[in-house]
Amino acid sequence: MNRVVRAIVTGALFVSAGVEIVAQDRSPRSGDTLSVEPFANISLDPDDEWLGDGIAATLAADLEERGMTVVRDGARQEAQWIVNGGYQRIGDQLRITTQIFDASSGAVARAARADGEWTRLFELQDRVAAEVGSWFDPVDVSAGEPTVGSGEGRPTRPGVTLGEGAPTPGASRRAPLLRAPVSRIDDAVAGLSSPGPSAVPRREGRAGGFGVASGVGILTGQISVHPSRAPDRPRVDGFLDDPVWQDATRISEFVQQRPLDGAPATEETEVLVAYDRDNLYVGIYAHYSDLSLVRANRTDRDQTFSDDTVAVYLDPFVDQQRAYIFSVNGYGVQADSLLESSAERLGGGGGGGGSRPGSGRSAGSGRGGMSASLAASLGAPPTGDTSWDALFQSGGRLVEDGWTAEMAIPFKSFRYPERSAGEPHRWGFQIVRTIPSKDEANVWSPVSRGVAGFLTQMGLLDGMTDLSTSRNLVILPTFTAVRFGSLDTGTGGFDEETQPEGALNVKYGVTPNLTADFTFNPDFSQIESDVPQVEVNQRFPLFFPELRPFFLEGQEVFTVPGEVNLLHTRTIVDPRYGAKLTGKVGNTTLGVLVANDEAPGKRDDPMDPAFGKTSQVFVGRARYDLYAESSLGVIATDREFLDGYSRVAGIDGRFRIGRTSSLTMLYAGSQHRDEEGAERTGPTAHVAYNRQGRNLSYGASFDSIDPDFRTDTGFVQRVNTRTTRANASYRWWPGGMVLNWGPMANYGRIYDFGGILQDEQASTGLRATLANNVITVAMVNRDMERFGGINFYKTTAFVGGGASASRKIAFGGFINWGDQIRYSDVPFLGRSISGTVFANFRPTSRLSADVTLITSRLRDPLDDSLVFDVKILRTFSTYQFTSRLSLRNIMEYNSLGRTLGANLLMAYRVNSGTVFFLGYDDHYQQGDLIDAERFPATSLKQTNRAFFTKVSYLFRY
Repeated sequence: MNRVVRAIVTGALFVSAGVEIVAQDRSPRSGDTLSVEPFANISLDPDDEWLGDGIAATLAADLEERGMTVVRDGARQEAQWIVNGGYQRIGDQLRITTQIFDASSGAVARAARADGEWTRLFELQDRVAAEVGSWFDPVDVSAGEPTVGSGEGRPTRPGVTLGEGAPTPGASRRAPLLRAPVSRIDDAVAGLSSPGPSAVPRREGRAGGFGVASGVGILTGQISVHPSRAPDRPRVDGFLDDPVWQDATRISEFVQQRPLDGAPATEETEVLVAYDRDNLYVGIYAHYSDLSLVRANRTDRDQTFSDDTVAVYLDPFVDQQRAYIFSVNGYGVQADSLLESSAERLGGGGGGGGSRPGSGRSAGSGRGGMSASLAASLGAPPTGDTSWDALFQSGGRLVEDGWTAEMAIPFKSFRYPERSAGEPHRWGFQIVRTIPSKDEANVWSPVSRGVAGFLTQMGLLDGMTDLSTSRNLVILPTFTAVRFGSLDTGTGGFDEETQPEGALNVKYGVTPNLTADFTFNPDFSQIESDVPQVEVNQRFPLFFPELRPFFLEGQEVFTVPGEVNLLHTRTIVDPRYGAKLTGKVGNTTLGVLVANDEAPGKRDDPMDPAFGKTSQVFVGRARYDLYAESSLGVIATDREFLDGYSRVAGIDGRFRIGRTSSLTMLYAGSQHRDEEGAERTGPTAHVAYNRQGRNLSYGASFDSIDPDFRTDTGFVQRVNTRTTRANASYRWWPGGMVLNWGPMANYGRIYDFGGILQDEQASTGLRATLANNVITVAMVNRDMERFGGINFYKTTAFVGGGASASRKIAFGGFINWGDQIRYSDVPFLGRSISGTVFANFRPTSRLSADVTLITSRLRDPLDDSLVFDVKILRTFSTYQFTSRLSLRNIMEYNSLGRTLGANLLMAYRVNSGTVFFLGYDDHYQQGDLIDAERFPATSLKQTNRAFFTKVSYLFRY
């Protein structure tokens, strides 16, 4: 497994001239033994695989000639020193990197690099051998001090760097001082100044604390970092001037994840890591060679999609099933999310980026959603589901050559396994820095496109001990006062009433890795409206994602593979109360959800047996983690109302196969009885294989949904189907202006249970990712769709793309045109054109405006008459007065119903739970469409309005 070896050398990947080299407190002695490991093929080109053993053999022979004792395979544990490295071929250029580890501590003692032409391979090998061998020259121990390794007299060769200016063995292990920032940078670059002292002295970071992970499954061999124990808690203000940073472990070696995975990072990044009993502390210094590259905006939390950020990924259970993400931008605006292995994609979004029913928010939904979707399409690291909110502190400052930031992340804010006193914690760990203006994302632990999965390529955070075991208790009371009114179409009057309400939310950490949540009379008044969808001429029901925080948090536990969503919490319309228990016990992830829904009993007739009754909802889930990104699970759902019920039980599995492939499966059965007493039972099944490679990707799936399958707790778009699909794509990576491009093709067939072909879908196209954050897609479809007993053959074309080349504007969209069925009692094939255009404007760092236009039009080809023409215009604007105070406005106009909606929300946010809201909501419709006799005019008539205030205060113990 060369990937495992490759991960070891992360600290030395692309060591640039003048880089700091960590020196050991001791140097080689006479009689020391060493082991030379095969070098890693970082490029992952199979044609170059032979080179790793060749470089290692050359090094071993050279060191033996110098009198060193080189142990062979199987005797690695006998060596005092470990030599390994990696090589990367980029065109006709070759780069070889080398590290020397102290076997007893795992810390790096020396590092070297050689660059040159591929045709001069053997000369490059000799250079590396000479550099490594110079440190292992026989030493004179009679004087009691080493006489080599000081760097004096070392040969200098073109293309070779051995850390000139590095400390000598036995010298101080301090890193160079961080450069001192100033209080502000030019407004033309950053948009705003940063208040504060004109200069603040910097502190050093500890350069040691690195090693190689062992005994951690698929992460074995990855690099590890040992954070230092903080003597005092820092003041989180964005300045790195607290004593804690003087001895914090310093991380400064980063490589690209995009656009060129494994290439050296083009901008310098310094991250300082420390901890104490209660918190993990992260200090950040993001340097820039050109200040015009900086993208920093003052925005609400979780809305930093288009900004430069540094994010920390934590996998406390080291199971590659989920990771907590904490990030910050240059102004200290914080974001947090939860990344689930079943949803993450290399270069994809995660829970918040999917458009499949049940995947969280739809693509492009919510604030900054379009920017997040575009970033994911461009190959950005996975962002996770931003609906998960945690309590942590952050601060940031713009400085003379970039920005600095601090984060204090309480261990109470997420789940982690318990450890006995003195027993070290070992967590999956990754650091990601994004630089949108350069299409660049840099990572600490290298991430290869040739390996499917992001969590399986993380490093290790090792050695934290004696963390707090106190339980996390959060009490969040809420008070809401609403004055709402609606148009009485019978009288033409406007009825208004005031309704005060209280709510209570409680969260309790039963154990550090198991959390209970309870909500009573939850209020969702500040939740934004759904992202609009065209509802006319739809054959199947539309999916609207969940937006309510109580149901969003922890929803990843209940997800299952396949086309059927077994838990769609929007079916719980008006909960009186709800409770959840989610977490992990050993290797088993558990989830239980219960809710009492008042919506089914809201009937007009008091004599109706259902009047005033509530439905009871139960969902149980258990998933056993087998190995990295692999699990077996069971799920059961039940909804009871009067004498009716809806029950589903199922088993599912996810299996990672090698580095690039995965297999998913599901089988579930349903029992359903409606209010009329009609009973149905039926199963659903799913199996899919997917391979995701650097160049070639392909997959195939089969889904079956019985005609009598029903679920009142989930979402099923279509029953009576047996679906087979296959897809394939290929990508070339030429570099330069074209980062990658290639063809893609899809084919699928859908039969009903009677064996009749209902749909046949075939498409082919091209996709390209260009420099300056530009993506383009073009496709042609040839489909057959059976409707009303008639086979309709359709040809359509699709062109789409997007760009985010400036801090002030990002834009994109798509257009789809061709044949479309008119779904009616007398169906026909019409000519359709539909599309979406979106843009994000940021004239200042405080003001953001998203504009989205959705259009759909159908014409009758016989007489070219217009069947329908729908246009939906939506704007989403936010002004951030301070880090806590913001004003949001949503406007939406729909030409089909001639409706206009306006929503204004003032928010003062102290933290993720303590918030004050003041809001106004207004809705209008064209008068003659409400009642042509009573309101004959075509002017807009107010139909609904509401004023509300809401106060919530978070108590945490």
